[in-house]
Amino acid sequence: MWSQKSYYRQTKKGKILQTTSELYLRDDLGLGFTIPSQTSSKRNNVSVSITGAAKVISNAQELHSLLVPSYSVNEKSYKTRLVVVDTNVLLHNIDVLEHASFALCNIVISQTALLECRHRSFATYGRVMDLLRSSSANNNNNNNNNNISTSNSTSNSTSNSTSNSTSNSTSNSNTGKGKTINDENDARIRQVALYYGEALAGGGVEVILLSDDKGCRNLAMKEQEEILVDNVNTNDDEHEHEDGDNDITMEEQRKDNNTFKFLYSAQSVREHVSLLERDDPNLSLSDVVAQFSASPNTNNNNDKTSSTPSLTKSGRKKLYYGAHLPQDELSIGTKAGRYYQGTIRAERGSHNRCYVAVRQGEDRVAVSIIGEQDINRAVDGDVVVVELHSIDKWIGGDDENAVERNANDKKESTVGIAEETAEPSIRDESNVTDVIGIPSTSSTTDNNQSTTAFKRPTGKVVGIIRRNFRKNYCGSIHSINGRKSQQGGGGKETKEVFKPSKRDEIANEYETEHQDGTITCVFYAVDARIPPVLVRTTQRDRLIGKRILVAIDSWPLDSQFPLGHYVKTIGDTGLKDVETEVLLHEHNIPCEPFPAKVLACLPPEDYKIELEDGRLDLRHLPVLSIDPPGCKDIDDALHCTVLPNGNYQVGVHIADVTHYVKAGTPIDLEAANRSTSTYLVNKRLDMLPGLLTTDLCSLKGNVDRFAFSVLWEVTPAADIVNVEFKKSIIHSIAALTYQQAQGMIDQPDNDSDIQAGAVKRLASLARKFRERRIAAGALTLASPEVKFVLDSESLNPTDVQAYQLFEANALVEEFMLLANVTVGKKILRHYPTLSILRRHPAPNRAMFDSLISKARCRGFSINIEDSKRLADSLDEAVIENDPYFNKLLRILSTRCMSPAQYFCSGEYKPTDWHHYGLAAPVYTHFTSPIRRYADVCVHRLLAAAIGVDPLPVHLSSKSYLHDLAANMNRRHRAAQLAGRASVQLHTLIVFSGEHGEKEEDAYVLDVESNESVEPSFTVIVPRYGIEGKVRLSHIKANDENLVRDASKHSISYTDVTIQVFDKVRVKIRVKAEQDTQKELMLDLTSPVFGPSPPNIKTDEMKSKKGEKRLFSPNSKKASKAKKAKSAK
Repeated sequence: MWSQKSYYRQTKKGKILQTTSELYLRDDLGLGFTIPSQTSSKRNNVSVSITGAAKVISNAQELHSLLVPSYSVNEKSYKTRLVVVDTNVLLHNIDVLEHASFALCNIVISQTALLECRHRSFATYGRVMDLLRSSSANNNNNNNNNNISTSNSTSNSTSNSTSNSTSNSTSNSNTGKGKTINDENDARIRQVALYYGEALAGGGVEVILLSDDKGCRNLAMKEQEEILVDNVNTNDDEHEHEDGDNDITMEEQRKDNNTFKFLYSAQSVREHVSLLERDDPNLSLSDVVAQFSASPNTNNNNDKTSSTPSLTKSGRKKLYYGAHLPQDELSIGTKAGRYYQGTIRAERGSHNRCYVAVRQGEDRVAVSIIGEQDINRAVDGDVVVVELHSIDKWIGGDDENAVERNANDKKESTVGIAEETAEPSIRDESNVTDVIGIPSTSSTTDNNQSTTAFKRPTGKVVGIIRRNFRKNYCGSIHSINGRKSQQGGGGKETKEVFKPSKRDEIANEYETEHQDGTITCVFYAVDARIPPVLVRTTQRDRLIGKRILVAIDSWPLDSQFPLGHYVKTIGDTGLKDVETEVLLHEHNIPCEPFPAKVLACLPPEDYKIELEDGRLDLRHLPVLSIDPPGCKDIDDALHCTVLPNGNYQVGVHIADVTHYVKAGTPIDLEAANRSTSTYLVNKRLDMLPGLLTTDLCSLKGNVDRFAFSVLWEVTPAADIVNVEFKKSIIHSIAALTYQQAQGMIDQPDNDSDIQAGAVKRLASLARKFRERRIAAGALTLASPEVKFVLDSESLNPTDVQAYQLFEANALVEEFMLLANVTVGKKILRHYPTLSILRRHPAPNRAMFDSLISKARCRGFSINIEDSKRLADSLDEAVIENDPYFNKLLRILSTRCMSPAQYFCSGEYKPTDWHHYGLAAPVYTHFTSPIRRYADVCVHRLLAAAIGVDPLPVHLSSKSYLHDLAANMNRRHRAAQLAGRASVQLHTLIVFSGEHGEKEEDAYVLDVESNESVEPSFTVIVPRYGIEGKVRLSHIKANDENLVRDASKHSISYTDVTIQVFDKVRVKIRVKAEQDTQKELMLDLTSPVFGPSPPNIKTDEMKSKKGEKRLFSPNSKKASKAKKAKSAK
């Protein structure tokens, strides 16, 4: 039998589009199909899952045999339940369906709900399909779109999961004109429930429709009443059943079902979970039920009229935010240019500072969205519509400085691992501009002169097109009952008086116990870009002190914070493995095993590397690699031989990854998504599978390997005569460590030592190349790198030390830079608009203002007119008796610059390609394709440039290259942050040990000059790479003996002065505010600053006065400044 149905909808351009669906209806589909278990098979040494054929469920008796009886703790007799779920249950309560307790069994997932779920969230659709396939009993599926037994005027198909799953399709004959597609879909799902109710009537099976839509549940009862009335009238039975619009309660439905008046009942998810928990009180399933209402008294009915805990005097709801505009109004406003659409991104460290990149003609502009009201319930990643504020509300001048200062103050409030660079600007991170020129007329001169003022546009969110709540945010519950004894370093309790924090205040206001035994708690994600989330749970006390995953469900108008539900527990807060899993999760580092389709792209186990046509055989050359100890992913190797004319042949050989990773294959797509390898203290997460990373592509010693080689002819004076690019095969004669290479550099000349001779020649050339780079303006910067000593068995850190650099490090770096610059120029000549390059923008002078002022206090001038002047001024800033001072200046200079970014050459003007730090007009990444996908792209560009391989089609698209560069920048930054978080974690573990508290030398980086706040100063501890504030909490902000001098960056108390760059002594310890919050603390031990603590004896104070003089060379000046202040 053939059937068709037509739908009409209006397109964005206003046209009416007719959609007609045709169905072939069959009478042999029964009640569904069983889904057989997946079997595994090996193809090309890779396990592949295979699903067999489906089997028809022909009748109700066979379906009965597949259903699982309801579970009960006391083994009482219960009806078997069959549950039909609607689309929203799939989208928002998939965690309930997946719950490991097996409490929800015999689940029916209609094809209508399944297809709508796929349309709205492909990720959730994948989880639903996994649910259908992974049931422990028989799995069933049925395409009931074509089932004539369940089709009336509209077709529908279902797919049922239980522990076994069946599928069915139905239609709704009651859908009339004026109904939306959503209404028709709901009606079809209700018809599915009715169909199963009829098929299983009298069989002891209770059929339940699960829906959080109250209207849908009411219609389910109403439609069944109409059917009963029709049956009564037809059979002339009993009195006429009265039709009513009243909502049928859960208990009434169950009573009616017991007398079989209704074929099925309708329940909300929370109602059904309550029923299951009455059967089994140990379930705790209500924790994972999604929330849609801020009211503690509602059952997640998604009611627009539900009561709320906060009411105004007039009895109305207290609304925290403005309502979002309707979708049609957003669409019209966007077309008219009143509104702009884009993805909202929160700045790192705050959920109240966001931006949206919008189109303005050919340009992309970042609109700043600041504050809860303007952000209006949007969360990082949502697709939103924004309205611009008037120009007078845009940020510029002093306003911008104030905003940045507040952000920096917040960022520096905790102790942690020192930053290497400044935060990337919005412009650099997203390749957009964040300022707009505003023409203005100045009347300060005789003739009015037109000038341009640059301001950052601001706006507000007026609507949300698509929610992008990332599933499973990681963090901890912050409870008012969570305070426990506080631990210092070494496990000793420290009795400290704590003022209530902002988190304490929020927890105190929102933590609520409900009549059903659940408790609303406040969840804080590790990712500070996510606002606090209100979670309803029955196991608050068990979750305190744990790292948990929480999903955000909704954010209604009457809730200050979003609502969410508990998903699962990761483990105890503070454990190394748990915290490592947390940091990988929060920085979105791909850490799952490579899928089978990726592994299928790898060469077979018996693969051998042999010389191929078109490759240059360089196995006769003395090639060697120089890397850190234990390095297994060796990307690069070098050689340097003497030519007959007295010149040198220098080669940089890079692993030929593209030989194994072909463009467009699953392994290439996976590498493009991961973009980079991530290095943690105790593990490495690779961009490519291990067979390539540590074996076939790794240029290990004494084996043949494919390489992409850059060969120069160089004079002994380091003048480049010629350069060639070749695909090659090499044989490394040695895999040296930096220490081994350094030993060869330092040893006397020995002509018989081939390895040492090559290393010495390379070192000689590297020195000359380096001198030329520095003369051209390249910067010699620094970062506070550290390394950990790990226990050989547990891999727990036992000590942390400063990282030692050798000349051998600089040798390798110099030739890698040379190769990258040379390759960048080559690909740019052939592909001027399609090259993947790396740019480092010149720093904004405002970013250096603070450092310039601080250096001036020590009598040094920092010139930043260009990189050459900056390099020269840094070289001159030397204090003879303090060698760390110059390194400290270089560390701070590095921090005044934004990190370098990948980009497509066609998106920027040639003047913007410049790499400031290297003083290079063109730069790219070519030398690390094993761990960076940018290098893989550059290899393909270079291969096409020399005619070895054609350029992949996708690398010819500027839009693709833009998205690719943005993803590489995002992944690279995430890998850096994850690495720093791992260092922070292991540092915390070191100082949490038995002998955790340590005293170390530190250098003052900044002094708090704001006289209205608590006195403090920021220090860096060179030995451990730790940076943070030393708080002088024992001194009141208005203490008359306290003097702060902003111009000299100093703070004084009586005769003791602490100034920027001073060397002080600090104690490092661990403070635990709750089990969920442990942090490093820095306490000043020397000099003694401020009023004497009550437990310090007078003679001890006298013995420390000598130390005061050592650390306060300007104490007389401080006294004079104090007297001057008193006189005023």
